[in-house]
This record gives sequence, C-alpha cells and structure tokens, in this order.
Amino acid sequence: MEIYHNSRNLKYRSPFGAVCTNETVSLSLRAPIEAVSAAVRLWSDDTETLIPMNRKGDFFTADVKMPETPQLVWYYFIIEISGGQKAYYFNNRERLGGEGEIRTAPDGNSYQITVCKTGFKTPDWFKNSIMYQIFPDRFFCGEKLPKKRSEYTIHEDWYEPFTFQKHPYEDGPACNDFYGGNLQGIIKKLPYLNELGISVIYLNPIFEAYSNHRYDTASYDKIDPMLGTQEDFEKLCSEGRKYGIRIILDGVFSHTGSDSVYFNKYGSYGENSGAWRDIASPYRAWYQFREDGSYDSWWGCTNLPNVNETEPTYLDYILRDNDAIIKKWLRCGASGWRLDVADELPDEFIKILRREVKSVSPDALVIGEVWEDASNKISYGKMREYLLGDELDSVMNYPFKDGMVDFLMGSITAESLCAKVMSVCENYPQEVLYSLMNIAGTHDTMRIKTVLGGENIKENATDKEKWDFSLEGSAETTALKRVMLMAFMQMTFVGVPCIYYGDEIGMEGLSDPYNRKPYSWRKINPELLARYKKLIALRNKNDFLRTGSFVPLYAKGSVFVYMREISGGKDVFGKKAHDGAGIFAVNCGNTPKEITVKNLTPSAKKLLGKDGKITILPMESRIFM
Repeated sequence: MEIYHNSRNLKYRSPFGAVCTNETVSLSLRAPIEAVSAAVRLWSDDTETLIPMNRKGDFFTADVKMPETPQLVWYYFIIEISGGQKAYYFNNRERLGGEGEIRTAPDGNSYQITVCKTGFKTPDWFKNSIMYQIFPDRFFCGEKLPKKRSEYTIHEDWYEPFTFQKHPYEDGPACNDFYGGNLQGIIKKLPYLNELGISVIYLNPIFEAYSNHRYDTASYDKIDPMLGTQEDFEKLCSEGRKYGIRIILDGVFSHTGSDSVYFNKYGSYGENSGAWRDIASPYRAWYQFREDGSYDSWWGCTNLPNVNETEPTYLDYILRDNDAIIKKWLRCGASGWRLDVADELPDEFIKILRREVKSVSPDALVIGEVWEDASNKISYGKMREYLLGDELDSVMNYPFKDGMVDFLMGSITAESLCAKVMSVCENYPQEVLYSLMNIAGTHDTMRIKTVLGGENIKENATDKEKWDFSLEGSAETTALKRVMLMAFMQMTFVGVPCIYYGDEIGMEGLSDPYNRKPYSWRKINPELLARYKKLIALRNKNDFLRTGSFVPLYAKGSVFVYMREISGGKDVFGKKAHDGAGIFAVNCGNTPKEITVKNLTPSAKKLLGKDGKITILPMESRIFM
C-alpha cells in the first residue's frame, strides 16, 4: 500500500473544492502499516500550523477548521515511517490538485484550499445567460454618424481593408480608421441576437476616445459621438430588456488616454487644462509624473498614462461619489462591468468598486480580465484576492479557452484537459465557477476558426496578405469541425458561454487588429450558424446545463466524456430547478473510438445503458439525454 491522497475524492478531502470561512474540512491520507504517525502541515497568511492526524485503519485523518477571514490555505502531509524515516505527500508538479506525489524532502507544491467569504453570492441571472461580445465599431452600422476628427479615416466600404497610420503624437499605430458600427446598429440587430439565443451583450469600450478600440478613454462621462449618445445607450439597454438581453460595459480604469479631458497632452480639450498642461489641474494627482516631465504609462505606451487608482479624487470620481462613473452608467441601464486588466487594479480599488456597484444594484455583475487561474494569481509580487468574496463575481476563463484549444489541436490529451478543468473546479468558489465567462475568442486573441485551422501566415507578410489570409481546403474543413466541437463544449460546460461576434458564422482573422474585422454579414456559414443556434437553444431549454452538477466520466486520449445533472428538483445551489441529465462526449481525434465508461451512477446507466459503451466517430460530439 502506497501513501496516497486525492484532493478531488471525498474519501480524502471533504467537502470538495472551495469552502467558506469557519468551515471544517476533513483531510485523509492512506498510508501503509509501517507509517507510525502523520500530520498535516497547514499554512495561511504567514501562519504555519502542524496538525496531528488520527489513525483509522488504513487511513490517517484530521478535521481542520478554516480561518475566520477569507484567504488561501495550503497544506501537505508529513509521514513518519518506522525506523525514523520521514516521507512527504505533496500536490503534483503541475499544481493542479487531485493525485499528488510522495517526496523524501519538504520541497514540493502544497495543495490549495480557497476559503471565501461566507454568504458570497454572484448574480443568478448571469449564471443562466449566453453572452455575446461586440467590438462596437465593427458589428453593424445604424444611421451613419459624422466623424469627429479630420485625420480619421471612415471606410465607405464595410468590407475594405484596414488603413494603418502612425499615431500623430506618439510611437505606434493610430488605430484611427473606422467602419461606422454604432449603438443604433446594435439596436437594429437585437432581433438577430435574440434569435441566436443571446441574453447578455458585453461591449468593448464605448466612451469617448481617440482610437477605434477606445481603451484610451478621453471622457468616462460621455458616449463616443461616433457610437451615438447617452440616449442611444439608454435605448439599447431598454430595447435589449424587451428581448431579455442585458448590457455589460468595459471599464478601463487602470489608465486613461493621453488625449483626454483628464490628461490633455495635445490641447484637444483647451490650452490650459488637464494634468499635462496645468500643474494645478484637479486631475494632476491622478498621474505619476517624473522630474524630467515624463510619466508612468501602461506597458510603456505613452498614449495610455497610468492612473493612481487609490488617489482619493480618482476614487470619488470613478467609484464613490453619488454620481460616480460606475453608478451613472448602471443607472442608465447597464447590468454590470467587465474590468479591463484587473491584474493592474489594486485589491483596494476593486473592493471599493464592488461595494459601490452593489450599492446601486445588488444584482449587477463585476467580472475581471484575468488570463490565469484567478484564485491564486500573483500580480506585482502580491497574491490577489479576486475570488474571496469582496472583489470580483467572476473572471474571463482563459484557462478554459487554452485547454480546449490544446485538446482540439491534439497538443494535450483528454486526461490533461480534465486535470486542468478540475483544477479550476477545485480552486474556484462554486458561485464563481458557474459564472465563469467561458470564451473561445476575444478582441485580444486570434479568431478561433483561424487558431483551430492550424495554419499561420509567414512572418514577413504584408498588411494586405494578413487581411486576405483565410483557411482553404482541408485546413478549413478541419477548422470548422473543431469550431463545432468547441461550441459544443462551450454550451454544455459549467460556466457562461461567451461568443465573440462573428465566431458563430465562421469569421477568420489573425492577431490584433485582424481579429477585429467588420462583421461579415454577406459571408455567413449557414451550417455553423445553425449549429450554434441548436446548441444555444439546448442550453437555454435545460436547467441542468446551466446550474446542474458537472462530473467527468471518461478522459483518455482524444475522448472526453462528462455528465451534467439536476435531480431532486434542486440545482447545485439548492434552488428550485427542473430535473434532467445529459452525458456529453467529444472525440477530437482522427479515428473512431469505442470506449467503456465505468462506475456509472444509476442515472448515467439510464442514459448509456448498463454496459456504458460509447462509439464515437472522428471529430464528432454525441449527446445522451
């Protein structure tokens, strides 16, 4: 008998996953008779505790009470063997939880227990949603609006290539060509989004800015005139509600634009105003100026000066005042905020933001841009507190995207994918897990179809070649099959699916800016769109696909099988829900597979049969309901 612990098996750790403050976690370790004693080494907030374990047959056990304050707790086991030897049982080298490893010295990775705030709650409406991300200039043009600046390029042809111009004042591209997509255009396409099955729109920034991406905010208080007006935004929110569609805004609060009412480097907002031009400006304390006149900027981009997020006047303006920015736009109809580069916002800022958002609308959403496991993210040398109950409701689920892409491309096995997925399930509070923004593509990543095509363009390609790049022949056929599998897993997985505009019709595009092309309304793949509609309808129809349990049943090679279920009339949160169950199987390989799912529950046997056998063709997904 070997020493053994598995953090995902209730026999060894109960309850599973994240817990609340003051909750008790039972930890068990299987050990041979030669083991004389065992202890749990516990570490949290710089406090170390050694807890002796009691012998019960083949197991050592200990009940561990979690701290009174939200934090991460880390543990491993110390085992004394007869003869005076010691062994140590740690988390695995990938730090993914589950089965660990025996070591002869205390130099391994500890297991993680996330301890969140008791009573931590995320919006239920979001858990039941399908999300759709829109880059506003590139979705649809309602009534054409006049351009703001003479140096702007306005494309008369929706489908003509980008223009690339140098920024007039700083190094780098200007990003000052526009196609005319606007809020009126989104309003006109609400029937399309409703037919697709969408219930939340996430908008990239819509506030006044110099660029087409608008991450260089010029005024948080105004809708960019090229997108419309405050009245247009309010109408979008009210019309959206008629279709059951909510609006989420992009909050860019770690920096502003240099060409803004606050910084005013180029005099666009008056000769003697703004932090750059007036040392007595009320905005001067927002920024970090050096003695030589230079200033701190986002990743060295001088058109994006960083702000001091904890400067009291900035906190008041953005968060705390009765008419603060986050409150104004919630009152105008927004249902929440997505926080750009949450890594670069101090914990204190996010905590105040959450408190103020919830004071206006307790059911509003606060979601953050985090690219890694957000439960144990270290940013600027500090362990972040995103998911402990006082900051974010959830995050963009890049681990989901990366794992799915690697699996579909054959870079990792189903075993590896399952381990990555279950690590997130183990580390994230359940309220967060069911609110995860499960992305396939975003404005920051290459189009998912292009990624899954497995081909790329030569490094020295021209701008036109990059614009024209598209998959052909077998590469496109394979890519479409993989996109369909990706959509299948998005719509049947735990978390909230998010579609990047145009992915549902097969749009292609290399990295930024080619992933931000105008929506191709005249080139739609009907088979792919029909597939998305069918899968979305399936999810919207069945409670168990939104708030039902998630259990992997089989993960080997190219085949991943998992089950979603609600039984007893209550979902995983104890809320009333319709009973139902489904088993979902994916084979991303090039050969058919015949597998046997073992240790089936009674409900799984009803779906698969007693023998648990599944035959699945290459690049195929199957549903058993």
